[in-house]
Amino acid sequence: MSSSQSIRTALAILGLFIAFFAVGTVFGSNRSETDTATQNPDSLFQVVTRRIDAQPMPATLTLRGRTEAFREVIVRAETQGRVLETPAIEGTDISQGDIMCRIDLDARGAALAQAEADLRARQLDYDAAQELQTRGHRSATQVASVEAARDAASARLQATREDLANTQVRAPFDGFFDRRLAETGDYLRAGDACGVLVQLDPILLVAEVSERDISGLNPGLSGRAELVTGETVDGVLRRAERRADPATRTFRIEIEAPNPDQTLRSGVTANIELNLEPVLAFRIPTSTMSLNSDGDLGVRIVVNGDTVRFVPVELVRDDGEMVWVSGLPDPASVIIRGQDFVADGARVDPVRDTSELSR
Repeated sequence: MSSSQSIRTALAILGLFIAFFAVGTVFGSNRSETDTATQNPDSLFQVVTRRIDAQPMPATLTLRGRTEAFREVIVRAETQGRVLETPAIEGTDISQGDIMCRIDLDARGAALAQAEADLRARQLDYDAAQELQTRGHRSATQVASVEAARDAASARLQATREDLANTQVRAPFDGFFDRRLAETGDYLRAGDACGVLVQLDPILLVAEVSERDISGLNPGLSGRAELVTGETVDGVLRRAERRADPATRTFRIEIEAPNPDQTLRSGVTANIELNLEPVLAFRIPTSTMSLNSDGDLGVRIVVNGDTVRFVPVELVRDDGEMVWVSGLPDPASVIIRGQDFVADGARVDPVRDTSELSR
């Protein structure tokens, strides 16, 4: 190779090095300017916020309970005797006053006649004593004694009539004759059972409520129950007990529901939803919630126009993609995008989101 060719090769290599360093200098300058712009403290992180106002949240209490007859009575005999007849048909509706068991009169008819005759005699004695008193032949004490005998005879007659009436064991109210407990020929004493009468209209939905949930359960609240037999029934809270069961520390509640055709039976398991008084809460997207360094559940909001603040909240109800929470200021500027990239106390550039929340 000649000396002139060596010189040209050396000059070419030198030119390439000069060009390489020149290009690197230009690109390095641009990258430095970009980094400087990125690190500019006047450039704030942008987040999207949405104004959330407190609103009434529909509240419900879900319970497991059962249906129960409004009234269930074992109708009992009030006098003794042999059952002559049981005219009421088991498993049918009967009306107040219908005869369920008829007891043999035995000697009650004769006792009634004797009591009536005794009263008539005592009344004649009293009338005669008064007449003699007006003539001065009887003292007031003697007349009072005769009057007392007459009143005692009247009381015996009334007792005999009531005993006679009690031979017909009648239904105390309109209801369903659920079960006969005495048959023709049975001997009943006072207090022995004739049959079971239940009132199914209205019907009760009963459940046990814990100490934590009993507060605020006042008569008049509406409720709905779905029975395991497939029926659904609406009702109104009738009463909530003031005294807890000592064994379970729960309170019995009763919801009264109409049952005009009496198709709903007593003792059926029911899933009950009781509508409570609405409470004020905030409905926010689930994605806006996060944990702080202490493990507290909360929401990041923007205060004073550009400052991030972490606010602990209490979860009230979960609706899937939306949740109801309490603990936020009303109204609250909630960060709905970018909340995971900012810390409590940081300054941000908030952009208002005006879209409606899903209902």
